[in-house]
Amino acid sequence: MITHFHYHAQIIDIGHDAVLNGLTVQPSRSSVPPRPFRDRGASASRRRLLTVLAVAGFALQSVLVLGAAAVPPDSPSAADSTEVPDSATAATATPTPSPSPTPSAMPSNFSFSAPDFSPTNAVRLSGTKDAGSSVVISPRSATGSPFCTIPASDDTEFDCTAAVASGAAISLIAVQTLAGVASAPLSATVDVLGAPTIDGAPESLTTGIISGYGFAGSTVTAVVDGGAAGCSSVATDAGYWSCVLTVPSGPYVIRAKQSRADLGGGASSSLSGSLSLVVDRDSPASAVITSPAPGSQVAGTQVAVSGTGEAAPAGLSGTADVYLDNLPACQSAIVGGTFSCIVGGVSKGPHSLLVIQRDAAGNYSAPSAPITVTFGSRGAAAPAPPAIPRPPGSPAVPSTPPSAAPPSTTPSAPPSVTPLPPGGSIDNWGTPTTFGAMLPTLSSSVTSGNLALAPLLAIAFVLLIALPLRLLAGALRGRIRMPSLQFTGRNHARPSASVPVIESAPLNPWVVGAIPLAAAAALIVIAGGVDDQVRYLRLSLAVVIGLAVLNVVGVAVATRCGSFAQRVSGRLRFVPLLLFAAVVAAVLSRVAGIHPPVIAGVLIGVGFSSTVAARARAIVSLVEIGSVTVLAAGAWLLHGLFGAASGFWALLAAESLATIALAGLGSVVVLILPIASLPGRAVFEWSRPAWLATITVAALFASVVVLGGGDASFPVIGAIVCAGAFAALSVAVWGWLRFVEPGAVELHD
Repeated sequence: MITHFHYHAQIIDIGHDAVLNGLTVQPSRSSVPPRPFRDRGASASRRRLLTVLAVAGFALQSVLVLGAAAVPPDSPSAADSTEVPDSATAATATPTPSPSPTPSAMPSNFSFSAPDFSPTNAVRLSGTKDAGSSVVISPRSATGSPFCTIPASDDTEFDCTAAVASGAAISLIAVQTLAGVASAPLSATVDVLGAPTIDGAPESLTTGIISGYGFAGSTVTAVVDGGAAGCSSVATDAGYWSCVLTVPSGPYVIRAKQSRADLGGGASSSLSGSLSLVVDRDSPASAVITSPAPGSQVAGTQVAVSGTGEAAPAGLSGTADVYLDNLPACQSAIVGGTFSCIVGGVSKGPHSLLVIQRDAAGNYSAPSAPITVTFGSRGAAAPAPPAIPRPPGSPAVPSTPPSAAPPSTTPSAPPSVTPLPPGGSIDNWGTPTTFGAMLPTLSSSVTSGNLALAPLLAIAFVLLIALPLRLLAGALRGRIRMPSLQFTGRNHARPSASVPVIESAPLNPWVVGAIPLAAAAALIVIAGGVDDQVRYLRLSLAVVIGLAVLNVVGVAVATRCGSFAQRVSGRLRFVPLLLFAAVVAAVLSRVAGIHPPVIAGVLIGVGFSSTVAARARAIVSLVEIGSVTVLAAGAWLLHGLFGAASGFWALLAAESLATIALAGLGSVVVLILPIASLPGRAVFEWSRPAWLATITVAALFASVVVLGGGDASFPVIGAIVCAGAFAALSVAVWGWLRFVEPGAVELHD
């Protein structure tokens, strides 16, 4: 390597001669041009001295250049040679900051390794390093703190334990720093699968069900007392796992491990911490009602029911569920072997009482022997005792209290009835109804296996209902005149001019709207099933609220906004055809036993004058259909969040959401039909593709809801058969009126 030196010779003008004043190795950019050294009156001896100094400086620079050329390129002196400024430039040179250390070639003693698989989340990492260096190990893609930091020391080997979450092919990098210079990173990958967790407190009581959290998709195995496998389960996407121990009743110590095929070749994790628990799989003896006495009479409509049951271990308690005429009436904790709760709202006459006990572990007893109690006067004879509720698959219960059942290796099943919350009654404002109970959630609709059937049902609706109905309506146009139904007192026959007319005052529009709304609400309540109990008054209120939201927000507000955007004016009106559709849907749901019921609740629409363009009508109609669909979808999703609601307000909200979801979906599939004055006709006449896309989406959404859920009961085959018969009849009528009848008229003429 040749070091280049640059010099700058400054010229000093002495009379007519030019001499070198000085030499610099590197010119200073910040220096200003020097002043001439010749001053007035300078002596000749001074000028000669300056000339000698300039020649000596030039000679010294020549020697330095020749010496630098003779230095070998790899010599440290050549590599460290820098340009040295003279005294004139050194004072003004700007200091240059030292550059940060850059990664150098990897030292020969630096290495890093990780195991291929770690059965714990504490992963041991090791390697070698240079003496005096430090090492940092961190995840390749993470931005947080490093896993390990090994401080600088004279050791040449290192190891550390890093806390790494479970996962496949987790990439780690290690960087060594020596004398401020970082090495090139070294990488390693590791499969990590730590031990799962087990829920529960020590010495907890269970029927054999255990649960916890593990790595998603892994198979979790519970190990009993350090050896035998108790049960296994696959962890969900959220990591939750649960299984039932198939062991007799008694104390056990449980640990758990997990494995997954793509982690460590299917190797198992380490065992979790131990949990001691008590398995109780034995059904308790039947509880006994001690008050009121069998055959006694109660003056009022409520009674305090008390009795004895199985005493639970310290800190725990069992539960007694009291049934009135085989329906849950009240519930009480069993404390110290006794229970007591109030049964209220009972009608006059004889009634049957019994109790079912649930111990602290969750095992159910057989029902107690029923007793008959007369409320009010003794007017009627006591009826025969009703059938006693019992767990599914169990033998008939005798009229006398059974003896204690022998120990079983399986937990007892709960009875076929659902107990109410503490203090609940079969006849109060906070008692749930069955309306909306079978409305599926989004997850149950997706996982129930009906996603393939829903598109077929939607296509069948379009091909067998909507299009044939359009053909039939077109063929019958002008042949059948429907009466104009109004609720304002002006739908009577027009009087002759000779008859005097006494005009009545117009009805209040709110009253006019309330009449069909109340009728539709009654139809919906009847479709879901009703009884003479106060909880159905709450259900009626919830249905009215749901229908009001659909008609006011989904239709009135939405069409108002759509008309404003299109700069057109429309008028809201009651549509009798929609009320007729609500009647048909309610009757079919009730007769066919469809659950969740297929109902409709939109009763109003917007009407336009004949001067409004078809495009504007269609867009406002699409806004109406879309808003009702969005309301129904939102209510459906929110209803799934309520779960098992309890209490007046929670049940009112859940039933209102169920009304909006079910009546909204039923109304959408009616609104999109291309007949009469329905919005679907305006869309159909404006754009066939837009109508087809809209009805397909609406029918698909409705099909997913009515088919979803394991408890749903929609008669798919029967519906398709009836739809096919309707389509055949519609096409036959259309063909007759279009082709056969005109020919018959011509022959007759």
